[in-house]
Amino acid sequence: MAVEKMEMMNLVAPIENIHEILEGVVLTEKVHIQKGQNSGDSNFTLSVLEDALSTLRDMGSLVRYKASKKSLAAQRKDLQEITDTFDIIPDKSKSGYGECSLERAVDILCEMKSKVDPIKEALDETFEEIRRHRDFLESIKYLLGMDIDVSEFSKMKHFNYHIGTLTKERRIKLRNNYENISAVVLHIGSSEDGEAYLIFAPSDLDNESVKILKSLNFKEIKLPVEFKGTPDEVYKEVVEKIKTFNKIKEELEEKLSLLKEDYKHHIDNINRRLDIEEQIESLKDNLAVSRNFFYFSGWIPKSDRKKIKAQIEKLCPMAILSFEESEDIRKEIIPPTKLKNSWLLRPFEMLVNLYGVPNYKEIDPTFFLGLTYLILFGAMFGDVGQGSVIMLGGWLLKEKSTMKVQGELMMRVGISSVIFGFLYGSLFGFETVLPALLIRPIENIDTVLLSSVIFGVILLLMSFGLSIKNAVARRDIEEGLFGRNGLAGLLFYIVLLITVVQLALSRIVIPIYILFLIGAFMLSMILFRNPIASAVLKKTPSYHGGKKEYYIEGSFDLIETLLSLLSNTISFIRIGAFALNHVGLFLAFETMAHLSGNPAASVFIIILGNVIIIALEGLIVFIQGLRLEYYEMFSKYYKGDGVKYEPLKITKT
Repeated sequence: MAVEKMEMMNLVAPIENIHEILEGVVLTEKVHIQKGQNSGDSNFTLSVLEDALSTLRDMGSLVRYKASKKSLAAQRKDLQEITDTFDIIPDKSKSGYGECSLERAVDILCEMKSKVDPIKEALDETFEEIRRHRDFLESIKYLLGMDIDVSEFSKMKHFNYHIGTLTKERRIKLRNNYENISAVVLHIGSSEDGEAYLIFAPSDLDNESVKILKSLNFKEIKLPVEFKGTPDEVYKEVVEKIKTFNKIKEELEEKLSLLKEDYKHHIDNINRRLDIEEQIESLKDNLAVSRNFFYFSGWIPKSDRKKIKAQIEKLCPMAILSFEESEDIRKEIIPPTKLKNSWLLRPFEMLVNLYGVPNYKEIDPTFFLGLTYLILFGAMFGDVGQGSVIMLGGWLLKEKSTMKVQGELMMRVGISSVIFGFLYGSLFGFETVLPALLIRPIENIDTVLLSSVIFGVILLLMSFGLSIKNAVARRDIEEGLFGRNGLAGLLFYIVLLITVVQLALSRIVIPIYILFLIGAFMLSMILFRNPIASAVLKKTPSYHGGKKEYYIEGSFDLIETLLSLLSNTISFIRIGAFALNHVGLFLAFETMAHLSGNPAASVFIIILGNVIIIALEGLIVFIQGLRLEYYEMFSKYYKGDGVKYEPLKITKT
């Protein structure tokens, strides 16, 4: 329920140990590399180390690491070809990462290719022969029963022959053009693909016949010259040939299967080694070096400091590690944000990140968003049966590794819907089956709508509190005390609420003029927040764009503040509106079911209604809940301009 504490890790080690130490850094999968903080040719690592390790200046000047990087594209391509041949996917688990050096991996890869490639080539040739002979069977079947030697066709001197097929539509066109073809056209069979023909044409007129046949999209079938005898004899010979090739294919596949079993473990290790080496090569872009040492900096979670330190020092006892708190790093360098939440609310991090990653110094809004979103969704979509369907859909989705987070999120909102379904007494839209533990929305419309607004006011007040707390964490007095979402804005909102409530109840407790004066004072604080904050901090006021423009813009900002506070509050009425809409939509389907007068049709309409409500209204409620979170609350207290914690990973997911 917080942003995890980060530290800057600075590492110095002898340059001859560069590979094993970088491998150790990669294997931790905890180091976040931050790039592009400085202009010119300097990078983040070089800049930070020049500050943090100034005592080592006598070891030589710092320059960016420019050694030639290894290209692993050829090895990656070879491995991909082998895994495709074996039809396997390398195991991406972490076990066995240190079992195979790059040199050993390359040697094994070459050995595999020398054994696999000849078998694969032979197998490809065998497949081609099988395909060619099967195609021949398709062609010669039209000649079965003829008492002729097929090899005689190719020996004709004055005639050329063509065997092929036409679609049934093209056959009609061929028949209509018989007088234009200087050839003998024999219909020799039919199939699902079309009609088969044997055509004899004089050699000197064959080109003309070929053009006509091409225009009809004639699919010609070639008869290989190596076969002799009648079509029936040739057919049997080809069948035997195919059996022989199939046997060869099985033998080759068996050899590949044995090689697959022998090399599967090696393939996993080679894949892991290439993953590691690729990350090591990418890491070299962030190194600085002197004559004898290399230098490196990166962010790590503070809780992992001891583990990482021990792992690197084990690889190289001469390595020097220093760690700096984020507060000690220059202000313009922003630490990455790693969220730390309980299993219950962790899926809601996805919704937070959709808006933006929390700034390192911001409050993690996941806890507040998670709890409030569950209430919002359940209140707008309360139904025991439909919520159970959503929960079941989330569970099924969770089983897919690529949709795990989305599935977890659906399960939680489904549970919330079930809980509110019991409070509303609703089961698949029916409100006569279960007793309402709290209230039936359709019977208490005013109460539901008023409760929605009151709940919205509570959430907005809490949002102001979070905004003030964030400003305090940033040490931003101007926004925290005098900003529209700070203390001045909160007090103005409270004054506005008291005024509206008193007028609505026609009961004046605090005189309106006093509330007006307090409200005007708060607005003036917001308008003049820059000079007031500057006076408190004993600084010269800074007006972006000029003093006149600042106050003109500030005046319009006050109007926008007043309108947004009113619209933000009223916007929460949609909670009750969707709760009522949920009931009303089902009532429409229930009415249609009664009017159908047919039991089967009634059941179908009720089922269809539930499907539409779950799919369509469920999606709408999901979006409306996000809208309330993002526009009504996040706009008050959350910036989301942080940098996501993305440590080096051996295998990207």
